[in-house]
Amino acid sequence: MNSRTPAASSAPGSAQPVDVRLMGDDRAVHALVAVLQQSASCGPATYKPMRDGNGTRAYLSVIVPAGPATAT
Repeated sequence: MNSRTPAASSAPGSAQPVDVRLMGDDRAVHALVAVLQQSASCGPATYKPMRDGNGTRAYLSVIVPAGPATAT
């Protein structure tokens, strides 16, 4: 079950939430999440140990801005 809620509406032409999973060294994953949260619209991250116990997985939502309108 996914307990996270989208951070923005999914109407066409609007900003879109993208669910992201990061995997790697614990310190590197935490540092990257911190940078993303400071520079982009991100939801809170959840952290879990990697299956092999050698690192961390992080899950978060990143808001991707709507692209420029295309001419038809």
